[in-house]
Parts: sequence; structure tokens; C-alpha cells
Amino acid sequence: MCGIAGIFYFDAQRKTSETLLEKMTHSLAHRGPDDYGTFIDGSVGLGFRRLSIIDLSPAGHQPMFNEDKTVCIVCNGEIYNFQELRPLLEAKGHRFKSRTDTEVIIHAYEEYGTDCLEYLDGMFAFAVWDSRKRQLFLARDRFGIKPLYYYYKNGTFVFGSEIKAILAVPQVSLDMDSQALWNYFSLMHIPAPQTIYKDIRKFLPSRAMVIKEGGLKKEWQYWDIKIEEDHSKSESEWIEELGSLFEDSVKRHMVADVPVGCFLSGGIDSSALVAFATKIKQKPVATYSMSFIDDGKKYDESSMQRLVAERFRTDHHEIRVKPDILNVVDLLIKECDEPFAVPSAIGLYHVSKLASEKAKVVLSGDGGDELLAGYTYRYYRDRLFNWTGSFPTGIKRTLRLLSQLIPTGLDGVSPLRKARKFLKYSSMDDYQVYRELLSIYLTEEKLSLFNKDFIDSIDKDIINDYYIKAWSDYRPDNLNKRLHYEIRTSLADEMLTKMDRCTSMVSIEGRVPFLDRRFAECAMRIPVDLKYSRGNGKKIFKKLLKDFLPNQVLSGKKRGFDVPVNNWLLNDEEEADYNRDLFNNEYIKKLKRRFQDGDRRFGYNFWILKCFSVWEGLQNKNKISELYGVKREEV
Repeated sequence: MCGIAGIFYFDAQRKTSETLLEKMTHSLAHRGPDDYGTFIDGSVGLGFRRLSIIDLSPAGHQPMFNEDKTVCIVCNGEIYNFQELRPLLEAKGHRFKSRTDTEVIIHAYEEYGTDCLEYLDGMFAFAVWDSRKRQLFLARDRFGIKPLYYYYKNGTFVFGSEIKAILAVPQVSLDMDSQALWNYFSLMHIPAPQTIYKDIRKFLPSRAMVIKEGGLKKEWQYWDIKIEEDHSKSESEWIEELGSLFEDSVKRHMVADVPVGCFLSGGIDSSALVAFATKIKQKPVATYSMSFIDDGKKYDESSMQRLVAERFRTDHHEIRVKPDILNVVDLLIKECDEPFAVPSAIGLYHVSKLASEKAKVVLSGDGGDELLAGYTYRYYRDRLFNWTGSFPTGIKRTLRLLSQLIPTGLDGVSPLRKARKFLKYSSMDDYQVYRELLSIYLTEEKLSLFNKDFIDSIDKDIINDYYIKAWSDYRPDNLNKRLHYEIRTSLADEMLTKMDRCTSMVSIEGRVPFLDRRFAECAMRIPVDLKYSRGNGKKIFKKLLKDFLPNQVLSGKKRGFDVPVNNWLLNDEEEADYNRDLFNNEYIKKLKRRFQDGDRRFGYNFWILKCFSVWEGLQNKNKISELYGVKREEV
């Protein structure tokens, strides 16, 4: 976990300000409290904050250079196959000055140019300045584990591990992207490549970019996970291959010169990591768990966590919390720099804070659900409507008209309400159904939530072009294709963003062994019927783990530091008056009355509103200056 930032003026005569570059870099100090450095070459500047993980000596200082200092790099992340690549590069004549994984990227770039990405396995976001070619080369890892944002406008390119580094540049506008806000209220996060700021974009996973002096930009996708189901192998052969690759991935992810631990939620994926880490280490591993104090026990998962900890005799640490919700939400939104309402981030923040007292690296089970079909509640719902996708247009139009005859606002369990939803979804295409089933605010609810002027300013029918393309590239007519869509979209935008921010807030590094390239590619070759059937997900992975994990874990419900959102909001006495330029406050008051009267369907709706209002409260020049340490009027 480190932080990178940089600026590149297309006018070669314009010089980079050392003061501005340092302020951009220092805004990321929480990501790298151990060391920092900057480099300026006329119109380009690179900045770095270091969290020391491998080779803790000064030799690991960044920005880092090749032998003749013509190539310079700043890198956030880890290259897990660096120990294999190094001797290959040394055999070609490259000389190393450190034991770091970052130096491998420099020499791989010298040897292979931008094709070096084909050789790198890991999580990373990096920028390489080639002074001979006067070009900046940037790349983000295959799954989007490490974040990267950029601004490309008015003769300037700015990048950073977090948005705050870019906001430190005075010319970057604070104007809000209305379409991004519309999407946020459906998804609880803002989908890539959008951010809440109109002129700032997310660098997409498995993307690379080269920018030349003068501003010429080339961008490309260097990898995509393929869906090629292989029916030639038996189930036992798949189990053997999957197990071997998983063990190797966990082993690679445990390489560090600092203490490494595991998050333990009590679910299958985190428990599997503990089992294999113990097997590899041959002694107890450190595990970190949290649960919420809750009288109903619904959100107390400590018994399952302890069961796994005792099974593997781990050095177990746990915390039970009744969080100060408003304070934690403030911290999370300040860290995310934009509205982000994934409630499980609250629990992950607390367990990350606990882990930071002992460890500097933690392993997490993110990615297992997307690769191995763990979100079982999603699959049966959207597949229910697959058969309606082939209905003729006339029938769909009739079904939609029928749905509109049934009044809205009915009770959640009302048969009429269920009939209305069934008719409505049956009239949609498969993508519309999938999108609506995963939305918090449905389209018709957003039409009531927002004011007319705002609604008229946006496209109401799409998320964004990237999400639509991810769906259409592999039209999801079977489960593996649906998993592919989630890997390209919500995995990075929701789950990995949550992991990155919650760990970086407390200056530790989160690693995700499930997202090893070889393991992931193997998982996507496994036939669907070996992963999921009749509500049973992760079938093959459970069989792999049957001799490792207690049966209670393998047969238990899905876990992941779930949170009691409804309980928090019922105890929230704040009477918010939301932005009248955006929202219909009368509609919001109506929802709140229904929620307080016992209709718990709207808890997440209010959570999304609360997180947005926290972000909105930060959006003025004085607050930006206070948060990021630079006056917006500075030049």
C-alpha cells in the first residue's frame, strides 16, 4: 500500500512546481507513512508515499530509477512473481540495486517496453517516465485492485492514487457529474470510469496509457479474463488444479518483510485463506475479526470466527463494536473523496484498525464470490426473467402497460406489488432486469426522489457505456458470463475500492489471493454446473475445502462483516434538509415516515442519502483546502 501522484504539462516550456507536487504527494501520507520522494524533469513531476513492505532499506526509496536514470517509476502495489522475473532480467544484463519488486518493473520496461505488462503478476498502479522518449506510461492491474485516477484537460495530465491528490491542483474543477450521481443512487458507488467530479476519471482495470509530450494519448486494454469452459476434465481433476493454484497464490501473497495476517469473517473464503496460510507457514497465523454488538445476534458472527480460529490455533484478535456511525461515515467519505455507501465498509474499517496494531499486511477473501459463484441470491432472481427476454416487442409493451395499471407505493409483501414487479421485469431486456434487481433506488423511485430540472439533465436509461459494453461483450446467457460482468464492474468499483480505502486509512496493505491471474483464469474455465446449482454456490470450492474447514462453515450462510444499517438509522435523530436543488424533500419525508413506521425496505435508501450529504458538506473551497492542504486559488 503506497500512494503515487504526478503531473505532466503538454507544453514542454512549462515547469512543474515543487510546492504543488509535494502537496499532491503529502495528501496521500496515510497510504505511505514510512517515506516519501519527488522527481521533476521540466514539465513532468512524480511523487510517492511509501509503506515499506519488501526491502525496508533506503534502497526501496521511490521515485526509483534505472542504471542511467533515464527511466523513473512510482508504483503502488506488489509484483508477486518478481522473484521469478529477476533472474531472467539479470541474465539479459540488467543490474539491480535493491531487493524490491518495483525495480523489476523498471528493467522489464527497459527490456520489453509497454509489453512488460504481459510478464507482471500482481496488484499495481504505476507511472513510468521515459526521459529519452519524453513519454509517460501508466498501467493498472488486471482486476483493479490498486486504484488510479486522472485528469486530462487544458494541456495538463494529472494522476493520483486517490482523487484528493488531483484536487490539490487548482485548475481542476469541482463541478459535479450529474450522471454519476444518478448512478450512485442505484449502485451505492459510482461506476467506472466516472467519478463524482465531471473532469476526473477512474483508470479502468487492465488498462494502460501512454502520453507523449504535446498531449498525444494512447490507451488500450492489455488483458481480459476469458470464458472458455473446459468440459474435458473430471471434477476431481478440477479440484486438484484449483487447490494447487490456490495454495501457490496464498504462498506468493504471504511474501513480505513485515508481519502478515488474515481477515477472518467466518465465511468460506476468509476461512480458506486461514487454512492454507497455516498449512504454508507451518505455525499459527494472526487472524483479525470483528462483530457488532447487537441484541438480536443477527450481526454477531464471533462464534463462527472463533470456531475457525480454534480449528487452526491462530493468534486470534477480535473486536466487538457499537460504532459511532456518523464519525466513521465522515472518515470513510473523506477517504473515498466521493459518495460511497457500501455499508460493510464500516465493519471492514474497524477490523482493519484492529489489524493495524499488529500487522502491516492482511489477506482478504475478496474475489472469491465473483470467480466461484458465491452471490447465490443474485442468480436465481435474474435468471427467473431470462426466459422473458425472447418475448416479442408487442408482448413486452403490453406487459409494461399492465404493470403501470397497478399503483405504486404498495406494501413490500403485497401480492399486487409482486405482480407489478413481475410484469415490469418481464417487459425488460436482460440487462435492464439485472440492473434493476441490483439497484437500491429503482428508476421509478429516483424519478420521485430527484427534482425535475435534475432529471431533465441526465440520461435516465443507462449506467454508462463501459458497463453496457462489459455486458454486451459476453452476453450473459449463462452464469460464467454473468460472473465475468461482475469481475469487470462491481468487483473493482465496490469490493476492491472498499478494501483499498479501509486498509489505507490505517496504513496497512490488503492483499487478495483469489485474484491471482492463474487461479482466476482456471476458475473461469470450470463449467458452470460444477460451481452452482439450485441455490448452492461455490460447489467445487466447498468440495476442495471439505477436509480443511468445519462443516458449519461450509454449510453456513454467506458472511462478510455485515452491518445493522436499519438499527443505526432508527437511532439517528438528525433531521436533514437535503439539497433542494437536487431532491424532492417531501418525497424523502414520506419515505422516512414509512421507514419509522416499520417498513424496513428503505433503510439502504436513507443510508445512500446520508453518505451523499456527508460528501456534499465537504464541497466548498475552504473544506477542500482544509482536507488536502492546498488553497484552491493557488497557481
